[in-house]
Amino acid sequence: MAWRDSAAERKKVLRRETFKTSRLLDFCSERELTKQIGHGPDLWPLVILKELVDNALDAAEEVGTAPVIGIEVGAGAITITDNGPGIPAETVAGMLDFSVRVSSREAYVSPTRGAQGNALKTIVAMAFALDGTTGETVIESRGVTHKIIFRVDHVRNEPRIDHVRTSSDVKTGTRVTVHWPGCASSKLDGARPRFLQMADDFGWLNPHLSLSLDWKDANRLALKASDPAWTKWQPQDPTSAHWYDPPRLRRLIGAYIARDEDCGREPRTVREFIIEFRGLSGSAKQKAILDEIGGARMSLPDLFGSGDDVNMAAITRLLEVMKRQSRPVKSKDLGIIGRDHFAAKFGAAGADLRSFKYKHNFGADDMPDVIETAFGWRPRGKHRRIITGINWSPAIGNPFRSLGSFGESLDHILAIQRSGPDEPITFVLHLARPRIEYTDHGKTAVSFARDDDHDRGGDE
Repeated sequence: MAWRDSAAERKKVLRRETFKTSRLLDFCSERELTKQIGHGPDLWPLVILKELVDNALDAAEEVGTAPVIGIEVGAGAITITDNGPGIPAETVAGMLDFSVRVSSREAYVSPTRGAQGNALKTIVAMAFALDGTTGETVIESRGVTHKIIFRVDHVRNEPRIDHVRTSSDVKTGTRVTVHWPGCASSKLDGARPRFLQMADDFGWLNPHLSLSLDWKDANRLALKASDPAWTKWQPQDPTSAHWYDPPRLRRLIGAYIARDEDCGREPRTVREFIIEFRGLSGSAKQKAILDEIGGARMSLPDLFGSGDDVNMAAITRLLEVMKRQSRPVKSKDLGIIGRDHFAAKFGAAGADLRSFKYKHNFGADDMPDVIETAFGWRPRGKHRRIITGINWSPAIGNPFRSLGSFGESLDHILAIQRSGPDEPITFVLHLARPRIEYTDHGKTAVSFARDDDHDRGGDE
C-alpha cells in the first residue's frame, strides 16, 4: 500500500529563518581562497614565494639595506628569511584580524611591489584550506616567535586563530615558515620547476638582490647581487599628487582619518596631509594651496565631510591645486634595471651576447612609466624562457595579455616574431608604473596601452 501524506502534513509551511553567514568564510575553502588569490591551489607555492619575497625586498629597501633572502623548501614547509628590520608584533596581530585589511601599501598610489593588503592573510589560510582541519604558520621577528594555528568555527563559518608567542633567536630580519600539509605534497612537488624559475626571476629584476634557495636540503640557487648599491623608487619615497585621481585621493584621505580615530590621535590638518606629497614640503607651497582652497586651519575630516556625505567637490579641488603647485615625476626617476645587469644575466644563462638586445622606453610624466625589454639567443638552449614583471616583481604567468591599442598579447607578439615555445631564446619584459590597471580580481592580468605622444627615447 502506497504511503501518503496526511492532510495536516500537506498544510505544514516551512517558516524560513534569515541566517547570517560571515564573509570571513572567503578564507576558509579552496574555492573561495582561489577567488581571493586569483590562482588555484597548484600555484599556491608560487604565491607564497612571490608575496613573501616581495615583502622582504620592500622591507630591506625601506631601511636602505641591500636585500639578502634565503629560501628553504622541505617535505612539509616553505621558509623564507630576510635581513630587513623585522615585522613588528602589532603588525602580526593586526594581520590576524580577518575582518579588515592591514597594509602600508593599499591606499597609496606608487610603484611598489605589493598593494593588495591581504597577502599574509591568504598565506596563513592556505594550509588550512588544503588540509581541511588545521593550518600552521610561524613568523619569527624581533626576538619573538608567533605560532599561528588557523582553524574554523564550523557553526559560524569563521576563522578561529590561536596566536601563541614565545621567544626566538631571530633578532634581525624576519623568518616566515608556512607548514605545507602532507595531503597536498604532490602540489608542492609539482610546483618545483616554476618555483625555482620564479625565485631566479627575482634576481633578473633586482640587481641588488642576493638570494639562495635550498630544495629538500640540496642547494638549487645561489644568486649574488650584481649591484648592491642599485636603487629605484623606494617604498618610503613620497607619492606624487599627479598619480591620483579624485576617487583614489578620497580613499587615501579616508584611510588617514580612520587611522587617526583608531589610534586616538587628534585629527590631522589638511596642511599635515599636504606635507606627505612629493614637492609640497615647502611652507610657501603649502600656504598657496591652503589659501586657494580656504583651508588654513581646516582639519582633514572637515575637508572630507561625513562618511555618508563625502565632499567630493572639495577633494577634487584640493587635488587640482596640489597638482598645479607640484611638478610631475619624470619617468626616469622611477629607476631602471639597466643594460649592464641584463647583459650579465644573459651571459650567465648561456646567451650569445652578439644576439643580446636591450631597450627601455619612458612614458609621459603625468603618469610616468618605464618599460624595459631584453632579448638573447641561447645556442645550447632547448626551450623559450620568458620573464615578465611589474614593479620589480616577477609575475605568476603572463600578465601582459593586452598590449597597445590593438589588444595583442605578449604571446601573440612573440609568435609573430617566430619566437615560439621551442625556440631557445630568453625574453624579458618589465613595467614600472605608479598605477597599474588590472583586468581581474586576482590581479593576474594588466591592461596597458601607451599613448602615441609618449616619449620613445631609450637605449637599444
